[in-house]
Amino acid sequence: MPEVTVKKLRVAYGDNVVFNDFDICFEDKKINVILGGSGVGKSTLLNAIAGLVEYDGDIETGGSAISYIFQKDRLIPSISVYKNLDLVLRAVFKDKPDRKRRICDMLELLEISHLSGKLPSALSGGEIQRVAMARAYLYPSEILLLDEPFKALDIALKSKLIKEFIKLYEAQKRTVIFVTHAIDECLLLADKYFVFDGNPVSIKHEGEINIEKNDRSLDDAELAPVREELLKCLLCQTN
Repeated sequence: MPEVTVKKLRVAYGDNVVFNDFDICFEDKKINVILGGSGVGKSTLLNAIAGLVEYDGDIETGGSAISYIFQKDRLIPSISVYKNLDLVLRAVFKDKPDRKRRICDMLELLEISHLSGKLPSALSGGEIQRVAMARAYLYPSEILLLDEPFKALDIALKSKLIKEFIKLYEAQKRTVIFVTHAIDECLLLADKYFVFDGNPVSIKHEGEINIEKNDRSLDDAELAPVREELLKCLLCQTN
């Protein structure tokens, strides 16, 4: 699986230059977390990697397929959960029984088999996020982009979904680039983290967390220095 390497990136919206001569490298099979204030350019970077915005410079993904979990679920409202998941697999897996097996296995892993026949409008926020995770992981990608997937969820539900995401990641490791503004999400998920600031964007701080994800707790003494450093960086944001 590839690293994602960004070199001399430039993205501008009119006179607003978001990135200029920007370099960053995201490690393969790791969860790379990006933090920063609203509007700093975190989502813009994901969109550039996914090819959704125009940019200058080089973004090297090794030609790997990309899955994207957006802030909004983007499920098709008129078809069931099962059909939403089947839709992303049809172009890749022609065998219908094979697709059914993959979908049923994923729904079972995320404990949402009972949602298979429901329309998205009948789901809660947490259920929708589980379906979005299922869809992203069902598609045979090597790179997974996540744009604040737990943003609108309460603390208890977010904690549960983070555990579900870790379970998915450990089962099928990919190169993950995870955008958030929440320090707790970084502490629980990150292998490597970056703090973005400025306009154009610069990397204000970066670091690593070398604790097994399944063993992490927000009360861990080892995470306290990381939390303090991240708080200091985010409180001093210029954006």
